[in-house]
Amino acid sequence: KQWYQRRVAITAGEGGVWMWKVPAFETKTIQLSDKPPVDATFLSTNRHLAVGYQDGTMKVIDLKTGEATVSVETKREITAIGVSPDDNLVMLGTPHSSVVLVTVQTGKIIATLTEHQAGYTAPEGAATDSVEHIAFHPKRPVVAVSYVDNKVCLWDHGLQKLRHTLHHPDGVVKSFWAGDSEHHLVTCCLDGLVRVWDVDQNQTIVEVTGHHDQILDMKISDNLVVTADDSGFVKVFRIA
Repeated sequence: KQWYQRRVAITAGEGGVWMWKVPAFETKTIQLSDKPPVDATFLSTNRHLAVGYQDGTMKVIDLKTGEATVSVETKREITAIGVSPDDNLVMLGTPHSSVVLVTVQTGKIIATLTEHQAGYTAPEGAATDSVEHIAFHPKRPVVAVSYVDNKVCLWDHGLQKLRHTLHHPDGVVKSFWAGDSEHHLVTCCLDGLVRVWDVDQNQTIVEVTGHHDQILDMKISDNLVVTADDSGFVKVFRIA
């Protein structure tokens, strides 16, 4: 589910994306695949939507015509999607740690980034390191990628290399850059804590408690953080 101004997009089964226009509640369904869409995010113009499908296809959809302006076959299952603030890049997460960089204008795959060496195969029974969420920095060429494998990786998409790894005690569900700060990142974790990180120092500066179950979702607006946990509680935190 993705909000942008007065529109909300919800990915659904059977390849469909449902659109609602609020407050008029006008609806539209976009059906461009027979495979389930997994994640979607609006481009900054509010006229296009980037959608990642389970079969590894990524489409950029013109919301007025309902047609795809870009379609890319990654040949990897997609678990998360993020778009750069200038709408030039899409990053796609996969179930096996790697992220794929795609140019929006041409649909070309320009890089596949992973912590593992070439030819790496996860041992049988190993914990998953699926990508859960992708957040581009609003100003720096940095992307915060959240993993089930107890970490957030900060990737430099310009240099195409790993800058830092922020280790957590449990899987990380989402991460967002905090307001106007260039170096503060807010993360929510399955251990029930919200953390504020100074990414320049690679350390936690605030830990916010209040949940007694796994946090499953988080949104941030300026210095307000809204979280929802597995017990059905929604909490609002104010961070300095």
